[in-house]
Amino acid sequence: MNKTNLLEQLRAAKSAHIQWRARAQALVSGLPLEGNAVPVLHTDCKFGIWYYGAGQVLSQLPAFHEIDQTHEQLHLVYMQIFKLIFGNDDRSALSRLFGSKKKHETAKLESAKKLLPSLVAISKDLLTLIESLEKEVRNMSEEELLSVV
Repeated sequence: MNKTNLLEQLRAAKSAHIQWRARAQALVSGLPLEGNAVPVLHTDCKFGIWYYGAGQVLSQLPAFHEIDQTHEQLHLVYMQIFKLIFGNDDRSALSRLFGSKKKHETAKLESAKKLLPSLVAISKDLLTLIESLEKEVRNMSEEELLSVV
């Protein structure tokens, strides 16, 4: 695989992450999306599929390893959001019977919205790390790249 192909794959994975974040933000904003439209696990999103699959050819590069923890942390925050939006109704039976479902849903959405700035900040950190990896690949000669991949 040559440098151009690797950079195209990396940019496509980066773009997939940006789309994932946009869907997560839309979900928290109250737009109706299927739960599986924004994968919860860091290994199931398009970026994660690339990173833990084809992207492993870059695993010898220092910038590559810095991505893993940040990407996983991002999905842990999203998992909290997901549980708030799609989780079971944990109110008591009496509360469900006499309480307002809409009020409860609104409260869950507000709690999810409070987590959104953290998700966005981690996403920005992840994008910075991806850009560092991209720069590292871009600065390598074809010969250096062949020795890595």
